[in-house]
Amino acid sequence: MPQPVARIGAPTVIPKIGSIDFLNADPLCQKLAEVESRWEIIADLPSVLANSLRMGDLDVALVPQVEACRNENYKILPGYCISCDGPVGSILLFGDKPWDQLEKVSVDHASNSSVQLLSVLRHLDGLSPLELKVGPSNLSALEDQEQGESVLLIGDSALEHAVSSVPRLDLGMMWKERTGLPFVFAFWLSRGPIQDWIVESIRKTAQLGLADRTSIAEKYCQKNPGILDVPAAVDYLHEKIRYDLGEPQIEAISEFHRLRCELDNSLDPGWKPEFLQSSENGTWS
Repeated sequence: MPQPVARIGAPTVIPKIGSIDFLNADPLCQKLAEVESRWEIIADLPSVLANSLRMGDLDVALVPQVEACRNENYKILPGYCISCDGPVGSILLFGDKPWDQLEKVSVDHASNSSVQLLSVLRHLDGLSPLELKVGPSNLSALEDQEQGESVLLIGDSALEHAVSSVPRLDLGMMWKERTGLPFVFAFWLSRGPIQDWIVESIRKTAQLGLADRTSIAEKYCQKNPGILDVPAAVDYLHEKIRYDLGEPQIEAISEFHRLRCELDNSLDPGWKPEFLQSSENGTWS
């Protein structure tokens, strides 16, 4: 078997792939080891993977969409993403205080794109920026008004608290109502040219995972009792989360970046999503 090469011109190494251990990412990540043995899989929080990719510790990673504009060499792998097109149930702002009266919100350290979505939604509604405090990934921050008047939870933490009686706003729905677009949470991002077997194996992993969503949901519920029942988990993976990275999603990525530029003048307003393309020498660049 030929030795794998992660990036063109780099020493012979085992490619390092960053994966997310959230239910919504399982269809894209869970079968990585089953599909291919020539890479090393690093599972962590999205924000940690983004930092590792930035530092050069990963070759490809499933990261928040806001990471893509940080490096001019970054390229998006075409085909798949994690997105929603309306209410999603896993990016929720909990609290009793009305949206237009909020001043302080507790966020967890994993909520990268979600925090920026929160800021963009405030901007779209003409409301003042919120004071953000890093807090626990649960509703305990609501007991301490110094911590926050509302709590932003994402991913499995949001799903776990979905049965709570605390009022909540679904940020996926709020974005859809204001823009008419889907919202993209994450996609596969590469630091540079990679061999075609890596791209094809990531695609095959997604194809197998998406075909197996019901089983993935059942196994998740067995492993994590009390968060979701099986019908809710199946509905979440089949109906709430979207995985195709098509033209509507690409438009949404560009629009979200444009709105972020209105809030942050350090961002490049000329940035556009760039995708890996296949070349004749067996690489994608």
